[in-house]
Amino acid sequence: MNTIIIPTTQNIELEYPVASMGDRFLASLIDFVLWLVYFGIWFLLLNEYVANSFLEKATSGDEEHYHLQTIGILVLLPVMFYSVWCEILFDGQTLGKKLLNIRSIRMDGVAPSISQYLIRWALRLVDIWLSGIIAFPGLIGILVMTFNKKGQRLGDLAAGTTVIKLKLVTSFMDTIFVETQDDYQLKFPEITLLKDRDVSILKEVLDVGIRSQNPKLIRKLADKVQSVTGISTQMKDQEFLESIMRDYNHYYGRE
Repeated sequence: MNTIIIPTTQNIELEYPVASMGDRFLASLIDFVLWLVYFGIWFLLLNEYVANSFLEKATSGDEEHYHLQTIGILVLLPVMFYSVWCEILFDGQTLGKKLLNIRSIRMDGVAPSISQYLIRWALRLVDIWLSGIIAFPGLIGILVMTFNKKGQRLGDLAAGTTVIKLKLVTSFMDTIFVETQDDYQLKFPEITLLKDRDVSILKEVLDVGIRSQNPKLIRKLADKVQSVTGISTQMKDQEFLESIMRDYNHYYGRE
């Protein structure tokens, strides 16, 4: 399963799966069905109006043609720009994407800019519709996504975006994240001597020690942390290590 790492403001990284081609196809199919419903409603609303206004009135053929063209353009505009205005309004999601729980994001996890949404939308002409001339709609997009590991079609590559499944591969419990209150006071300022990787390993080993009820492992871990940071404390080993993690998250998560 291909995934993308997204950093958060808590100084941790969360891993999301890249949306599969099946997810994206189903989302597009849902959007297409919505288009059909939209056109059906407009057809019913305009059918009688067109008949009364243009077939029964004594208008010229040119005027009738002009009015029909105007109405056709006005009806088509929302569909033409549907994906881009939906993604701008709904934070990277069309209605189909919402139902499939997938979202367009930048590769660094930040919401795309309007210009990036526009690039994705414009290159749908190549990824999806131009393919219809060659073989079938979407062929180019499928081929491009097949040969890269981040689920990116041409529009995504040009915009620096991808589409993710909003289901975490890692959870906060799998990370170094430890929640603290805003008025939390640091116990050990020496945590600045530690790096993200150090604290990640600390949490992993501490979790193993707690689950296996292995005080010797926790003792060795506490000794190692004290050796690296120069901290001297009378706290119990587990309490000390948990305090280190809280201090680290509070200090760096609020920078």
